[in-house]
Amino acid sequence: MIAKIEITQPNGAGGLEELRTFLVRDPETRRIGRIRWEKPEPTPGKLGDALDVLAIVISGTLALPGFIQVVSNWFRSRGDDQAAVTIALGSTSIVVSGTEDPAKIRHLADVLQAAYPDSTSPGEGP
Repeated sequence: MIAKIEITQPNGAGGLEELRTFLVRDPETRRIGRIRWEKPEPTPGKLGDALDVLAIVISGTLALPGFIQVVSNWFRSRGDDQAAVTIALGSTSIVVSGTEDPAKIRHLADVLQAAYPDSTSPGEGP
């Protein structure tokens, strides 16, 4: 199953351009999928906010911890502990800011993996 991860930033797409540049140059991210700009779908009954989002199409969730680590490392390298991005898969989202330790990154990946379209609930299965 193919799914799309969306990356947004509360203060708009301006801060995302530097992250996009970093991600398209990162070999780990290139193995996961291709980063591109997209316009988010407006919420029913509301006008769109015209904020761009970074999107990456994935075909599995095995690389999610590495991808979250790459985003976290980018923030850490900038030394800006106030900035963060929201990474969403379907209706589930997480916030990554560069302050995450390996256990937190694994937990955030688990949250997104549970939202992946092929995921099954515990006790369910093929």
